Amino acid sequence: MSDLSTLFEMPLFAGLSEACKQKVRENLSERRLKLGDILMHEGQHVTHQFILLEGELVTEKVVSGRQMFNERRTAPTSIADASLLAGVPAPWTYTAATDCHLVALSEEMFHSLVRECESFSRIIYRSMYARVNVYDTFILTGEKLAALGRLSAGLAHELNNPAAAVARAADSLHGALDTVREATRVLVMSAMPAPVMTRINDWASRAAPEPDTTPHAALRQSEAESLLADWLAERGVANTWLLAPQLVAAGFAPADLAPLADDVTSEQFGAGIRWLAATLELRSLAEQAWLGAGRISELVKAMKDYSYMDQAPLQEVDIHDGIEDTLTIMQFKLKHGVIVTRNYDRALPRVPVYGSELNQVWTNLIDNAIDAMDGHGELSIRSYQEGGYVVVEIGDTGAGIPAEIVPRLFEPFFTTKPLGKGTGLGLHIAYRTVVSRHNGTINVVAAVSGGTTFEVRLPLGTS
Repeated sequence: MSDLSTLFEMPLFAGLSEACKQKVRENLSERRLKLGDILMHEGQHVTHQFILLEGELVTEKVVSGRQMFNERRTAPTSIADASLLAGVPAPWTYTAATDCHLVALSEEMFHSLVRECESFSRIIYRSMYARVNVYDTFILTGEKLAALGRLSAGLAHELNNPAAAVARAADSLHGALDTVREATRVLVMSAMPAPVMTRINDWASRAAPEPDTTPHAALRQSEAESLLADWLAERGVANTWLLAPQLVAAGFAPADLAPLADDVTSEQFGAGIRWLAATLELRSLAEQAWLGAGRISELVKAMKDYSYMDQAPLQEVDIHDGIEDTLTIMQFKLKHGVIVTRNYDRALPRVPVYGSELNQVWTNLIDNAIDAMDGHGELSIRSYQEGGYVVVEIGDTGAGIPAEIVPRLFEPFFTTKPLGKGTGLGLHIAYRTVVSRHNGTINVVAAVSGGTTFEVRLPLGTS
């Protein structure tokens, strides 16, 4: 047996009587781990209390399908006492971060010390209380990270569409610029009359007509493009199937272009039509790029405001800004069938809050509402002042919540969602944020067959 002086210097064992210390010596077994060795797996039945005398262990846990790091345990420290005391499996996977030297006490010996040694049991209970708090914090943090991951995935999808539009526009610009350059060369070399060129330039500058949204619009558009392409081909213009869509989209028909064909040569007419179509395409591509870049900027700004980057955590805010940022970030879930109705009191005073934490509340409530409606229905958001509180109501038109489970909604790990769809922590986090962090209240004010409404009350005084 190795030197155990370190063991009996630990507060956990220092208060033992000499008889108990001798009993511990007689019932100890030693264990050594190499770097990377696993002491216990998460969920494993615990049969011993381990005391780490030399080295370092790391603890990890699977959260939402991902292995997540929790903390490092450095010698000297006791391991698995909480599991033995509660009779539950190991909550973590313990892995050696260095070469480790441990000793182990059997479950029977551990319980004997708890019963017979007051100093031992007191420290064990204190340690268990502290680790329960750490575990609670870890689980809540994991849920927040998982929620952030879901938001990030949705945001990435939303960013992909405008980013792809900008990329497509930039790629198509090359061809349009080449067409303009070549057509310009032909126009200069063929001495296109200045009045005719002015007319073409005016056509390229005129506003495009409003898009046709009536039934069969696409069919009429296709027919118009085919008619114009045939007409241009009859006048010696090449690649008319590429030019016609841009010209028809800008409102041109054979009757509009016929006078131009009568005033110039066939070569000049073809060059003028190519220049006009390419210029119209450049305008269209620039508009697409501008809209795509604007959407990207909007999403990035909303995400920055949502997380309150570069800002003090506690500050006075307009709560509507946080709600709107949340709606923008969650657009990927809203756009497939959820109608949002707003009834805001814009005269509400600013509220002192932890902005990013409160936005997590709006996220959880809105996300639950969307799920309750299966992605189709009406999401209503109302704000008003009542006494010294700002009140926000978030309602849905889902199936409602049975009255018997309403009292349990804010309990940790309670969920009515199928396995894998929810952890039961979203509303619990919302409750803790509103009540514990902001001295407010959160309640279900309507949970019937016609839908559910949650009410959040935030005090106007300092949190």
